[in-house]
Amino acid sequence: MRKLLARVATLTRKVAEWLIPVLTVIKLLIEIVGKVANCHDRKLRVQVSLAR
Repeated sequence: MRKLLARVATLTRKVAEWLIPVLTVIKLLIEIVGKVANCHDRKLRVQVSLAR
């Protein structure tokens, strides 16, 4: 039983070591996309207000 728990703990640790950087990169990409979308949204609002 101890060996199984040790194996599960080791596997969990390895998955976490791999997953944390991946999730960090995904979070950064989402933030970048959000900023780009906000930029485009502002430009569109300015264009719409100028068109009126």
